[in-house]
Amino acid sequence: MTRPGYAFSNASDQSTAHHDALAELLDAQTHESIAEVVDLPGRRCLEVGAGAGSVAVWLAERAGEVVATDIAPQRIPDRPRLTVRQHDIVTGDPLGRFDLVHARLLLGHLPGRTAALRQMAGALAPRGVLLTGDFAVAPGAFVMSAPDEKTVDVLSRYFTAHVRSLTAHGYDNDWPHRAPAAFEAAGLTEVRFRSYGTSWRGGGPGCRLLRAGMPQLRAALSAQGFTDDDMSATAAALADPRVLLNGFLFGQTSGRAPN
Repeated sequence: MTRPGYAFSNASDQSTAHHDALAELLDAQTHESIAEVVDLPGRRCLEVGAGAGSVAVWLAERAGEVVATDIAPQRIPDRPRLTVRQHDIVTGDPLGRFDLVHARLLLGHLPGRTAALRQMAGALAPRGVLLTGDFAVAPGAFVMSAPDEKTVDVLSRYFTAHVRSLTAHGYDNDWPHRAPAAFEAAGLTEVRFRSYGTSWRGGGPGCRLLRAGMPQLRAALSAQGFTDDDMSATAAALADPRVLLNGFLFGQTSGRAPN
């Protein structure tokens, strides 16, 4: 039986590859979005679900103070102006008030996402900004180009099994598009949504992200009828530069606390 909750672990053997691919895939877009909503020098920032800390480190190089939290924070490096805390945003004690609260690829995975959102909104200083981002499935076929029909078939079946596996863990694929209403319900103002998407080439960061996640999803993928041979063929296809995929959309929502 698949357990609800975040499907990936910072303690796994694939964690470094997973986080490196995420950083290459999303950090530039994340930096741009943060810079649009807050002037960082001198600001106090909270990074929730910091993972390996690439965004937290970037913030610490620019902001006045950064607190980075995770339920398993062992991958977050030590840096000046960066405080690392083991913390659960749903059940943990308040951490203070912040000018920016940021969470990437967190709320879509959490069964208690609404409670987590309200906790993060409650951590904002007056006029502080909450910015979150999560993946959603892009419209259209997943496989845009592949060297043969066999590869198209296994990748298409993998995509279906992948999405169903994450859903079995409790992932809400519709969350990015429901987040703006939830932000407004939490009392935030100036709510804004943006969606970013691009193709993922075999061997590139998006495909490496999927490849790193496969061992951690193995039990759930197997429950969807995806065999060991299917997984081996998919891993090979995700490393093949002849493959071009319709990458997941990255939907970001921001909102500001009232005065």
